[in-house]
Amino acid sequence: MKKLLGILLSLMIGSQAFASIAVSPTRLELNANKVKSNYATTAITIQGDPAKPMRFKAYTDYFYVREDGEFMDGVNQKGVPEDISKKIRFVPSEFIIPPGKTQKLRVNIANINTLPEGESRAVIYIEDVNQKEYNIDTGIHGIGAQLIVKTRVGVPVYVDKGNFTKKGEIENFKIVKEKGNTYADFQIKSTGNTKIRYEAKVQFIQGKKLLSEYYLEGNVVPAGKTQKIKEIIPAEKLKFAGETTARVTITYDDEKGRKQHVKQEAQINL
Repeated sequence: MKKLLGILLSLMIGSQAFASIAVSPTRLELNANKVKSNYATTAITIQGDPAKPMRFKAYTDYFYVREDGEFMDGVNQKGVPEDISKKIRFVPSEFIIPPGKTQKLRVNIANINTLPEGESRAVIYIEDVNQKEYNIDTGIHGIGAQLIVKTRVGVPVYVDKGNFTKKGEIENFKIVKEKGNTYADFQIKSTGNTKIRYEAKVQFIQGKKLLSEYYLEGNVVPAGKTQKIKEIIPAEKLKFAGETTARVTITYDDEKGRKQHVKQEAQINL
């Protein structure tokens, strides 16, 4: 039977576990100003399958965040100043985890003094070395397909250095109706020289009365980038009529750990 299709599936996720891989923490955030030497050290704890041994390897890559908030591999993004993927070393870089056991991956980030001011980043991938193969019935006589699956978990690494600032703005907030749905449509811009990690909510207000509110999924906006948000508003949150103020609020921690709240309003008539 002829093999027509081989697909490599990989996953970069922020959740804690997938397909018998669990990692902790799910991201690394370091302040280089607090590092006394020219390197920083930290660790990731990895747990495999409780029923069988698993072999893993660790490696790095640069990543970026698209305007829609999706994390992407650093394909064709070579020579980026904030890329620290080549500065990260592991001990060990490949290992076997016995059933029900954990492995501590020690991470070293070298040459801190060469990092640019502001944010630098990379992703550490923990990948299951043993790929899984699945034969697929195509329904065509004599022709088959094979699905090759590799599982990996990505741990984002952020390093802030020098005089870094975390600032966020909301742009062009509006409520729009399209194809029978109502959307909250706006952009979040990171105007500092390092990322912001935000939470967001939308409220509907008449006078001083709060009619309804709901929360949006939080995300990261890298330094100098804009993230576009267009989310369907749940129908049960729109059970009112007349002139109404719609308000979106984002909340994030600034470079000193202080909560910052940024708001923008739009008038609607339902």
